[in-house]
Amino acid sequence: MKTVVAVHDLSCYAKSSLTVVIPTLAAMGVEASILPTALLSTQTDGFNAYTYKDMTDFMINVVHHWKSLNLTFDALYSGFLGSEQQIDVVIDVLNWQKKMNPEFLIIVDPVLGDQGSPYGPVSEHLIERMETLVERATIITPNVTEAALLLKEPFKATLTLEEAIDWAKRLSLLGPQYVAITSVMDGLEGIVVAYDAHTKTTTCNRQVYAPVSYPGCGDLFASILSAHMVRGFNFLGAVESASTLVSQAVHLSWKAQIETRLGVAVELIIPVLVDTLR
Repeated sequence: MKTVVAVHDLSCYAKSSLTVVIPTLAAMGVEASILPTALLSTQTDGFNAYTYKDMTDFMINVVHHWKSLNLTFDALYSGFLGSEQQIDVVIDVLNWQKKMNPEFLIIVDPVLGDQGSPYGPVSEHLIERMETLVERATIITPNVTEAALLLKEPFKATLTLEEAIDWAKRLSLLGPQYVAITSVMDGLEGIVVAYDAHTKTTTCNRQVYAPVSYPGCGDLFASILSAHMVRGFNFLGAVESASTLVSQAVHLSWKAQIETRLGVAVELIIPVLVDTLR
């Protein structure tokens, strides 16, 4: 079984980050070895006055123990990183694993913001430090806001398809071999723009959006993509599959009348995820 180091926060209630990542990877035949960046009483979208615990010191201790055991992994997949020091911890893991496995995959979801604004704890220094992690990544999966922040471009809610393709190509010049920009909108369709720097190929994966927005969809997309890639799938095919499955999960959650703040209902597509192993 392939093993991925999943570097994400953990919400004690509702679907987001690790509560999406772990079941998704498991259903697709990939083991998650978790490196939690923070503990939260709930996921943050739709809940007030949540409790937050920074896990930086614990992360450092976990990595120290892992090194003493001489563990090896097939990939690392990172999401929310709450400080520059946490990014340094991730880079330390990458450098350690790359020495043992030059083919070690690095999937970075640069969680920095959404809807045109950085998240509360995201500073200019954190964005700059995230750029150094992006430079080392094999694959990145920013949304439009995060792509704008990384490229130092003004956010565009109506980013055209041509602009999105240009942004994907420019992001690849920072270092990643593969780029998938999520949340590009075209009328009632959501588009994931994917760029393969090896073949200079771009694809635009269109899905009809349900009239609802669930937390955890970005985590679900990047988790499915990570599972496919660590199992040796073609990048553009993996993006197409992840786009389709996330759309299916959103529509099923909406039809089941899942409260939006509870997050996307991953459990509704577990049988479909398992079928990807066949």
